[in-house]
Amino acid sequence: MVYSRLEHNGGGAGGYAHGIELALAQGTDWVWTMDDDAEPRPDALERLLAAPPASDPQTVGLAGSVVNLDGSIDLLHRGYVNRLMRAAPREEYARTDHPELGFSSFVGLLFRAAPARTEAPPPAEFFIGCDDVEYTMRLRRHGRVRLVPESVMLHKLVMGGGEVTLRSRALNALLGADYRSSSWPDYWKNLYAMRNFIWIRHHHRHVSPLAFALLTAGYAMKSLLYDERPLRRIPWIIRYAIKGRRGDFSGPSPAEWRAMAQT
Repeated sequence: MVYSRLEHNGGGAGGYAHGIELALAQGTDWVWTMDDDAEPRPDALERLLAAPPASDPQTVGLAGSVVNLDGSIDLLHRGYVNRLMRAAPREEYARTDHPELGFSSFVGLLFRAAPARTEAPPPAEFFIGCDDVEYTMRLRRHGRVRLVPESVMLHKLVMGGGEVTLRSRALNALLGADYRSSSWPDYWKNLYAMRNFIWIRHHHRHVSPLAFALLTAGYAMKSLLYDERPLRRIPWIIRYAIKGRRGDFSGPSPAEWRAMAQT
């Protein structure tokens, strides 16, 4: 066991970047990542390694199901990247052929160390949000990331935070989504994740000015649909979208944002 304490708060992204570098330096064949509030079922790793894709040399990563405290699947952890991120639909978890994924969160992701050693670590400058999306997109240059639904990881913090309101429940049923209303004191997480995703899209695929405007409008529309007082948030959405396009990762600390949000 290796314990490493960082002297500064680099956020989740900084912690994962450092931890993955340490793990790869151990000479291991696989690296299994998870949050400190994640709890794998006793057979979770066994099921990942027993799945047929684990013995396929074209497989670079395996990702099991992430469930909430009530046992429901948190769909936001696994999905695909197009113009926006799209969660893998619930039906994918009922399949037995271990479908391919476009991205996975770090909660319960098992990936081969050999190809990972040829890639840079996850982007620590993200602080929080979408560092796992960017990293798994790069891992997919070396093979497939496959869903292994029979391996289960309990995650005690709901992805995206926020609350399930009557409005969000109705909208999710209509749109086939799994979004939540985000609280203003924690909204910095949403802004950081949006900024980071826009950087990913622009850095990996180039986003034209029109596509950037449409992407930003999509985030503004989501806030209009789900959040309380969305007009307060839209100027921040525009500001952080521009930061993402420019690769500007500056921003307030969690404490600084919460102090500002109380004013």
